[in-house]
Amino acid sequence: MEYIIGIDGGGTKTQVVMVDLKGNTVINFTVGPSNANVISNKELHEIFKLIFQRIKDRAPVEFERVVCVYAGIAGAGSAEIKQQITDIMSSLVPKNSKVYLEIDALNALYSGTLGDPGIVHISGTGSVAYGINKKKNEDRVGGWGHLLGDEGSGYSIGRQGVSAALKFQDGRGDQTILLDMLYEHFRVDNARSLIDHIYFAQDMKRTIASLSEIVFCAYKRNDCVASQIVENAATEIVHHIVTLYRKLFTDREEVKVVLCGGIFNDVDGVLPIVHRNLANYEHFRVLTPSLLPVYGSIIGGFKQLDVKVTSDMIKRMQEASAN
Repeated sequence: MEYIIGIDGGGTKTQVVMVDLKGNTVINFTVGPSNANVISNKELHEIFKLIFQRIKDRAPVEFERVVCVYAGIAGAGSAEIKQQITDIMSSLVPKNSKVYLEIDALNALYSGTLGDPGIVHISGTGSVAYGINKKKNEDRVGGWGHLLGDEGSGYSIGRQGVSAALKFQDGRGDQTILLDMLYEHFRVDNARSLIDHIYFAQDMKRTIASLSEIVFCAYKRNDCVASQIVENAATEIVHHIVTLYRKLFTDREEVKVVLCGGIFNDVDGVLPIVHRNLANYEHFRVLTPSLLPVYGSIIGGFKQLDVKVTSDMIKRMQEASAN
């Protein structure tokens, strides 16, 4: 039996699976970050050395039978970084293994389309739309970071929520329950203390992104200000998708659209609004991922090996994703 190693690497964690060619998961574990924009070249080498050594220790015979390593790594968009990471991985795997490196967004896309072309919108702390068409042309919209973009992200929603609350506190914004909810969340009773909790947070970006949950709570309580923030986020997400569609696909071509990331986990938040707005475009087929992104990398590996992915294989990977 031959095996595929799939890797889904980000700025916080890296998930690794090894699967046989029937879709059975042999190994599944998580290690630290592997985003080349977050860690040094030395740290990159150490994290991949750890990954492959751990697989070799746990399944030495199977490791020598690995024929494909397919990795989707955040920050691997440039040719230089892509070559750098590919060289590192190639030096650590069996000689007969083929190494393929893509950006992590392709993993997320394939986790929903199961290898077909389409568009994925990833909205978590950040926000980006990525797509690939039948000719294998690819492009992206957004993803320019929290300082210059990331509209529709957790960070953007959380920041707007805090900003609206402070405007209300100043007397220059509409009334909103967001201010009291933020006070309660941080256990403070004034705006100065609220700001201190945010500006002096160990990870200010993630702290602000986490406040999107408060905005969603206020939205569900029919707060007008929160409702406008959530509606705007949904509009931005749809705009990303429609813009990318026009770049990559012909007019009225049917396209699978995958919605992925923590912002879409709240089924009563942005998700139904995005669904409603996308319904205006009859050529979109909106999907929720049925696999974890790391299994999207396995799908990518099967494609590279020209292995037909059957419904039974998908079922096995779905069961492993749920565990």
